Amino acid sequence: MQIRAITTFLRTADKEKILQHRDILLSIKFPTLSKRISLPPVGSSSLDKLSDVIPSGDEILYSLGGLRWNDPRIRNIRDILKSGKNFFMHVLLDDERGIEEVIKLLDMLEPEESTRFAVLIDHEYLTTPYFPTSSSTLPIESIGLSLLYVKDFQKGKGLNALLEAKKIGVSIQESIGIKFAGIDPSLSPWMDESIGEFLESLSNSRLFTMGVLHKIREINQKIEEYSFSAGLEPLGFSEVMLPVAEDNVLRERALEGRLTLTHLAYMSTACAAGIDMVGVIYDRETYTNIFRDAMSIQKIKRRPYAIRIIPSRGEEKIYTPLFGFIPVVKVV
Repeated sequence: MQIRAITTFLRTADKEKILQHRDILLSIKFPTLSKRISLPPVGSSSLDKLSDVIPSGDEILYSLGGLRWNDPRIRNIRDILKSGKNFFMHVLLDDERGIEEVIKLLDMLEPEESTRFAVLIDHEYLTTPYFPTSSSTLPIESIGLSLLYVKDFQKGKGLNALLEAKKIGVSIQESIGIKFAGIDPSLSPWMDESIGEFLESLSNSRLFTMGVLHKIREINQKIEEYSFSAGLEPLGFSEVMLPVAEDNVLRERALEGRLTLTHLAYMSTACAAGIDMVGVIYDRETYTNIFRDAMSIQKIKRRPYAIRIIPSRGEEKIYTPLFGFIPVVKVV
């Protein structure tokens, strides 16, 4: 098990408070893939003013909260993303009337910017260590963790991993004096620590044959059971995640053409984010249908649902410095 992210959730976007938490995070010596600060949903303040108070270019990642679909300031999100490569934002979408504005924004984004922007389909903002869909909605300043524990889970040691992570969270609370709010126990991949490989091992076949939804559902049930047994109040999504460009097996299956947009939408009925970190040829009708179907799935699941699309202009692979080549899935 590895701590994927240590995230502090703030109650305000005050510059002094942000810098204080930045210093606190930098003082934590426990090894982690990233350290993050999540801000509340954007209020009446100017987005430009908000980005001015946050350090750009340092090792801390910042979620600047989110905006609702009918907030005219979503047209300024690209400027925010361009102003700092450690800035993340999302739009909260709960009405089909917002789809057109979201598609217009995606059309404006460069590939790297698209990796730091997502659409959260839900009625309320979500407190999670997973960016870009994180907003701080907790009543007091808190910390939360996300984990990289696919291999532990695969070996039947998922509960042990959560118990160990809980101890780490409590020890961080004691060392910095900020409440440990909990863990988002979502099972998420990172390159060779692959959800795709795990699912293939469960079915003894290449991915995306019939039965894969059942396997994902079983994993989600285990996540829920382990969280309860560990005495956790789960944060955020708490489900299987399938970010294609962050999983070497998912990436390879997409390049082979075995993983298509339809497969991802199908599997997203059972997981938090099925259409995630993947290239899709930019076409307004296709994108409209993606969001309409996603909103229908979310209404059926009644759980938060996230989409992170990297628009393609015809290329089969999209290069970004952090993720390398992001595959473009077939639209079938």
